[in-house]
Amino acid sequence: MSPLNPSALYCAYLRKSRKDVELEALGQGETLARHEKQLRDLADRLGVSIAETYREIVSGDTIAERPEVRRLLDDVAAGLWAGVLVMDVDRLGRGDSIDQGVIMQTFLYSGTLIITPDKTYDPADESDSEFFEIKLFFSRREYNMIKKRMQRGRVAAALAGCYSSPRAVFGYERYKLPDRKGWSLRPVPEKAEIVRMVYRWYADGVDGHSIGTSGIASRLIDMGVKTDLGGNFSPSSVRQMLQNPTYIGKIQWNTRTTVNRIENGRRVRSRPRSDRPILVDGLHEPIVDAALFARVQDIFSHHGKWPGNVHATPINPLAGLLYCGVCGHAMTIKGDPNRRGDFVVCKTQRCASYSAYLSVVEGMVLEILRGWIVDYETARPDARQRADDRQTAAATVRQLTAQLQTLETQSGRLFDLLESGVYDVATYRQRRADLDSRLAQTREALDQARKPSRPAPLDLYIPKLRQTLSAYAAASTPAEKNALLKQVVERITYHKTQRCYRNNGLADHLTLDVFPKYPDPDGDN
Repeated sequence: MSPLNPSALYCAYLRKSRKDVELEALGQGETLARHEKQLRDLADRLGVSIAETYREIVSGDTIAERPEVRRLLDDVAAGLWAGVLVMDVDRLGRGDSIDQGVIMQTFLYSGTLIITPDKTYDPADESDSEFFEIKLFFSRREYNMIKKRMQRGRVAAALAGCYSSPRAVFGYERYKLPDRKGWSLRPVPEKAEIVRMVYRWYADGVDGHSIGTSGIASRLIDMGVKTDLGGNFSPSSVRQMLQNPTYIGKIQWNTRTTVNRIENGRRVRSRPRSDRPILVDGLHEPIVDAALFARVQDIFSHHGKWPGNVHATPINPLAGLLYCGVCGHAMTIKGDPNRRGDFVVCKTQRCASYSAYLSVVEGMVLEILRGWIVDYETARPDARQRADDRQTAAATVRQLTAQLQTLETQSGRLFDLLESGVYDVATYRQRRADLDSRLAQTREALDQARKPSRPAPLDLYIPKLRQTLSAYAAASTPAEKNALLKQVVERITYHKTQRCYRNNGLADHLTLDVFPKYPDPDGDN
């Protein structure tokens, strides 16, 4: 193909494969740094510059699980790049046919090149497009075969008593088995004693009183005990510890399976419990006595279970919107018969955020939305300015129409000048090429001028805000209110790190950062 345009903009995309991780373990250096140097050398040879590099540091089977490739595809679709440099096309994605179709169409419609050390793919070229599609197909097939082999290997290792998870549970550390393939666990003495203590607390109580998972989490926090990831213990992490058979020397595997389904045209992944779990004796030393473990499981079995999805619809108008400004986790609501209604709380154990009444937070959100309408109306161009803009656009159309008519008249007379001998053939061809170019440019400019202007986000957002506030007042259920707020609000960050006392107002020390959700001018929102 023709040389690349050195004045155009190019980018690079970097992502590790599983094979790269294995090579790194053998001492071949950090993959992304090595690939980045190779792509920069390739750019130098081609005479182009890399303006931006997208580095994918998370692994995922789909586009939805890889934020950098999503950002890359958005920029490619916007026409930002003339070409993308990548080590191989399968680095862009080994997803299913849906993901591969998204990748191919994005590059095709934007006319963006895919530049690899072996070949440059032009999606507009039929042979390149077919070759690109074949490469993606075979890379996906190879990826599926690798996953099957890895899964069979993990199952075989689990059945042999090896520990296949990449991270040890609290109280153990992983180590490579010296005489065979696979990994196992060995106790970390100080952490193993904490595990035994947690089991005794739950089975026997503390100071003659029973203690649940919340109480145990609080005691561990008071003692300064951290999880292996450096965070605080929570009731759920304590519950997982108390129900994990790894602590009695067992290996469990395939307790959950991944199930994909399509909902509203989008893939949704779930992890239901498997009907074929693996539970075998492990090669590692147990930490907890089997009798103590059985007593703990018996206590759990006699607890009443909260029915799953008892509230299938939101009971909180701020569900999925309100997040703690201290720890970043979602806020929830809690009721108390001695209080004046529900209040919002952070569900992170020992978080520094204090609670506030739901009605107060909800009222502040609505007040902020009302303030937005005033601010946005002030920021919008006034009616006179918009009318002037429309008049300017109409004048441009008239000017371009007259210019096009003049050029078409000149085009019609051009051949007459050749026949009459005023122009020789060379002059005719030169004038014809110049005139055709000017005609094409003028027609394109006229088409653009005649296109209706895209509505500005604020022109769509202000009516949506008014409609939301009006409908919110008439909404009868939290689910209806929640759906209305999600049309105009992306996220709300909750800040309150001081307690309110009797002399304080209900909204004192409380601030909210509300982020608008602008509608897409080309979409339905």
